[in-house]
Amino acid sequence: MFRKAKAQREKAKAETFSKELVVKDLLRQARALNIPAASAESYINAVAEKVDAWVKARGRVTESDINAIVAKEIKKYNEDLSFIYENRGKII
Repeated sequence: MFRKAKAQREKAKAETFSKELVVKDLLRQARALNIPAASAESYINAVAEKVDAWVKARGRVTESDINAIVAKEIKKYNEDLSFIYENRGKII
């Protein structure tokens, strides 16, 4: 009984990955860091595409997995934005 209830809660908590949400979140974080939106949009879309392909290649991923891969990919373009994603959920 307990295992079944736990599995149902976990299933209810599961969300599907959305590339658009990653783009929106990265743009919001870029604005917070005073990065011009016009310059950030080009590399944010490229990062979102790579993360989307990475997620599709796997069955299940966690939010921390997604944050780690976003941080890894965005580091190529902006280290400050990468730092935000590396320390997501931590008090800094």
